[in-house]
Amino acid sequence: MNHSDAMDSAGAKAAGSDFKRALGHLAAPAVISAARIVTPLTSRGVKIAWFDVWNSTLDQALDVLPAIPGCDHDLYRELTQPTSVQKRHALATESGRPTALISLRRRRRYWEPVAYQSLSGVIAPTSSPAGLGRALHALGVEVRVEAGLDKSVVDLKPRSYWSPDNYRVDLQGDYEALWSRNHRKNVRKARQRCDEFMRLRVDDVGDLEWCCTQWSRVWESNDAEETVAAEDRLRFWRAFMKRQTADSPIQFHTLHLLDGDRPTAGTVLMCQDGAVLGQCIVRDPEYDGLWVGVRIMQASIEWAASAAYRQFDLGSGQDYKQSWGQPVAGRYGAIFRPLAVSALYRFGLL
Repeated sequence: MNHSDAMDSAGAKAAGSDFKRALGHLAAPAVISAARIVTPLTSRGVKIAWFDVWNSTLDQALDVLPAIPGCDHDLYRELTQPTSVQKRHALATESGRPTALISLRRRRRYWEPVAYQSLSGVIAPTSSPAGLGRALHALGVEVRVEAGLDKSVVDLKPRSYWSPDNYRVDLQGDYEALWSRNHRKNVRKARQRCDEFMRLRVDDVGDLEWCCTQWSRVWESNDAEETVAAEDRLRFWRAFMKRQTADSPIQFHTLHLLDGDRPTAGTVLMCQDGAVLGQCIVRDPEYDGLWVGVRIMQASIEWAASAAYRQFDLGSGQDYKQSWGQPVAGRYGAIFRPLAVSALYRFGLL
């Protein structure tokens, strides 16, 4: 193929790609709307009622359903409240009885459960896992839970699921011995630089707000649009921390590194069943030269170990996590998607 032919071929591919995008822009909304209408009609025994605003009907249904373990109904309601991001609530019933109440938050072209990014491992209140699975398949919309689920999600028969490596620190062993020599050196340097004039503060309500705001600023322009959960995170975590006790099966804690009264780095930690999960980890870029990010990670792991937790879960993704923990399997992400919407992806229209 000569140079001219190659250019013609590249141009044809580009034109074809542009045509697909244009076609997808036109076709996708119609297909997605049709799927939302048709799918419930083909879901035997499951009826879906949609609501744009939380109301007394949903309140009554929620009270009938079992509470999420560790999170009572009133706390869960914090996640259903309006924010600047679109939300919809789907009440699933079978034989007139509520079987699932799936509150969703809009993210890009799909939806995510309102609990996602705030309460790990939770999709929605339900009468049973099987009932939740039937309800998810009857929605007629695409729902994604990108991480944090256990293997039982496979039984819900999602359109697709995956289990990436998660990074975990075993707090019952000599975890520092597993760090590379270079990483141990960096941790020592960060501690020396920060501890000369900074102090660590635990569980201050104002620090929670700073952490959530800083997280939003860092990620607001990211294509993944994770910050659609920002308002829900702050409201839910604040309410949870005000009500939790030392005996609560789920607890949230904050750790912040302070220069005087100014936060320089912070974490929001979810603690459950002997494990600590890093839900939100942020730093002030103006303090990067002092390695405050390294110091707050080390302080969070050290705090978890001193509180007798068994493990510190860093989650998946982001290369820096490999320096702190060992890869483990067992956490899943999943997509629930109608067949018609799957066809849009298959033909490159979404």
